[in-house]
Amino acid sequence: MSRLKDKVALISGAASGIGISTARRFAEEGATIIGFDLNPAGEEWQAIASLSAASDFVTGNVTSEADAISVVEHIREKFGRIDILVNAAGVSSYGATTDVEEDEWDRVMNINLKGSFFFAKHAAKVMQAQQSGSIVHIASIEGMVGLNGQITYGTSKGAVIQMTRNMAADFAHSGIRVNCVCPGAIETPLTAALKIEGMEAMKQQMEAAHLMGRFGEAIEIANAILFLASDEASFVTGHPLVVDGGWTAGTLLSL
Repeated sequence: MSRLKDKVALISGAASGIGISTARRFAEEGATIIGFDLNPAGEEWQAIASLSAASDFVTGNVTSEADAISVVEHIREKFGRIDILVNAAGVSSYGATTDVEEDEWDRVMNINLKGSFFFAKHAAKVMQAQQSGSIVHIASIEGMVGLNGQITYGTSKGAVIQMTRNMAADFAHSGIRVNCVCPGAIETPLTAALKIEGMEAMKQQMEAAHLMGRFGEAIEIANAILFLASDEASFVTGHPLVVDGGWTAGTLLSL
């Protein structure tokens, strides 16, 4: 359990969902974790801290470039390096094209896209100085296929996929790999709304869209992130890794 031994990892959106599952998985593999989130660390973070005593947690807003600069500088001063960045902070959004208000468009783009850009921009400067590093963005299959009522979220995640490719090209000669994971529907706080009364039919439709007939678990995405972040993926860059239970592979027919 030492695939990330001596690695220092910054994870945004680390207070819940895919972010905290990734933090726990990284800690199990020997990494020092610096979590970042708008929400404070909860009880789950204590388990991570027990696995990695040097780990730290910082509160802030991913949409603030000043906050991105501050946490990166904090890590550089305290640990001297940043080996891994995982951009897991994100929000969902529902609404047809003609119904989306400007404020909602800006909110989703700022968190899902601009926040990831800010963190990568400044973490990459540290990685360039050390001539090594791995950046993993969290995109979505909704950035690859169209889905009604998802214009804002899908557009933001499609942009993350293209940002991944452009960053991979920018940093290839600096020893920095940049990839993204494209999950299907995952059991996280972002999909919790599908469990409330009146949303059962939509949840069933989404489950059926996966060939495996279920939502994924956050740990299943964390394991994919771990691979891309680790040296096992040393020849992988600019790649959108699809982890979607078969959603984008095809459709099951009743024969």
